[in-house]
Amino acid sequence: MSAPHYGIWVSVGGNFGPLNAPDEAINASYERTRSLVFRSRSLGYVATLVA
Repeated sequence: MSAPHYGIWVSVGGNFGPLNAPDEAINASYERTRSLVFRSRSLGYVATLVA
């Protein structure tokens, strides 16, 4: 039996920081999304879902 594979969901809306920290701006940039995709791959996720 092969090992399970996992994916991660990347929120398009950004980090939603302003809900908890009003001084933190929402960041829904391409650069942020791209860095999350590469980071998830480095952590071993085999799929990244972006809404």
